[in-house]
Amino acid sequence: MSPWSRFALFTAVLALAACSDSDNTFVEVEPLAPLGTAVSLDSGPIEGQASTRATAWEYLGIPFAAPPVGELRWRAPQPPAAWSETRSATALADFCPQFLYFTNEFAGDEDCLYLNVFRPQTQERDLPVFVWIHGGGNNNGDTGQETPAYDGARLAERGNMVVVTVQYRLGALGWLYHPSLAGENALDASGNYGTLDLVRALEWIQGNAEVFGGDPGNVTIAGESAGGANVLSLVISDEATGLYHKGIIQSLGGSVSSTARALDAANALIDDLYAFAGIPDMALSDEELAEFLRDTDVLTLLSLANTPEIIGDGTVLPTAGYDLIDSGDFPGKVPLLFGTNRDEYKLYTNVLGFNEYPDGPEELRLAVGTYLSQAWRVTGADDLARRLRSNDDMPELYVYRFNWGSTDEDGNSPLPGNFGDTGGAFHSAEIPFMMGNEDTFIFADFTPIFFSEANAASRTSMADIMVSYWSSFARTGDPNGNSLPIWEPWSNTDGGSKAVTLDVSFADNSPRVEPDTTVLTEAEVYAGANANLEGEILAETLRRLDGWFGRQ
Repeated sequence: MSPWSRFALFTAVLALAACSDSDNTFVEVEPLAPLGTAVSLDSGPIEGQASTRATAWEYLGIPFAAPPVGELRWRAPQPPAAWSETRSATALADFCPQFLYFTNEFAGDEDCLYLNVFRPQTQERDLPVFVWIHGGGNNNGDTGQETPAYDGARLAERGNMVVVTVQYRLGALGWLYHPSLAGENALDASGNYGTLDLVRALEWIQGNAEVFGGDPGNVTIAGESAGGANVLSLVISDEATGLYHKGIIQSLGGSVSSTARALDAANALIDDLYAFAGIPDMALSDEELAEFLRDTDVLTLLSLANTPEIIGDGTVLPTAGYDLIDSGDFPGKVPLLFGTNRDEYKLYTNVLGFNEYPDGPEELRLAVGTYLSQAWRVTGADDLARRLRSNDDMPELYVYRFNWGSTDEDGNSPLPGNFGDTGGAFHSAEIPFMMGNEDTFIFADFTPIFFSEANAASRTSMADIMVSYWSSFARTGDPNGNSLPIWEPWSNTDGGSKAVTLDVSFADNSPRVEPDTTVLTEAEVYAGANANLEGEILAETLRRLDGWFGRQ
């Protein structure tokens, strides 16, 4: 057969394959556009750029929802308006309004529902999609404007994934429950506007992942601290069902509030706003109150609002909140990877951190930092794993302890001075490594202090460990499949596998990934404090533990 005959036969087969069995209509299949900086979204064309940090393309400041301003403040997010002219996607959008602790100022723009996409500079398609949800107590955070360690380009390249970093409404703009704000549907009345922003972002990913070479059928949601709580909230929410397929929860922080408690907080805010505006204490109709709230300056609103909590409203999130895990009656039965850092709470007691005891002795800082870090491990890892694993239909769970920076058994730490003891593997310390940004300390201004040539090899090794495990999990639901030690899933059986420690050997900078078969309980944390502390330091530590475990 001649080449032309083979070509004619080949095209005939393609034509037949494109015909409908019912009406023999020819269906023309449009070829996929080459991957690059130009992308056509369902809302319009954008032009990204090559990253300067990795061999990756980046598409920054993409709107996934309409600006939540004016009448859309405290409404469920709406799709963005379409555009026809190519939109530049080469700069991060403004972050959501918030108080910046380290500069002691309010900043941000209410028009903040934007996300960023990063992918390797290849033509490979059907890549896993990794969605990063920042932490910050649901009061703070961004996608890289203030926290360069959140840049997703290196994770995209090194993990061979499509990485999405997303913003969501914060503070009282993100979580406020009051009858006056109820709209035309139950979602508007839920109070969980920040949660709904994340659901909307996942819907956007389902509609647009393929144009970036991502697989909408393989989406992993990942977050740290309050971001981890938001991941767990999506796991128990019917609204997010089918929009993701795996979850990663780092240093879980946060809880689900009752509607009664959320309403009390909203009423307290309203009273403060009345007083601030000089309005007499009088009853407004729901319509008048809603107009008053939506007209209130965002700076005034956030300066008076209390710390928000995710709300068990019964529509977006079940009233049982995270207690639903115990019943097993939650929709997000997906593989999960989660864990905590060895010295979580020392970020808050350290003088270079949030310095909760500015006039307290170092012994008090160390005691509170140590035992609240253990308490964090109980609630964010061991107890959570035990509860999830008790459900027979739960897929595999992989639990970690992040130890890099802590002083090891020989008294060594890769961090300078005595920071291995006073700070160590503190809350959020793992983020630069799992993002592949091991050259950027989580608080960027401190990078020259803590990241030096002396610990460069150790940092690279730690990043290789985390990027490898995290990307393997995003790809298959199993962190294994690389040259690193096997990470066994959590088992509730006595003597069964539990967690792994993630660290680097101080001697030669090689991976130090080891099984940890211990399980820490609330009772053991209290017992340790009572056995090792005394006097006022013991009393203060027990008071803080009572607050952590909800005994007050």
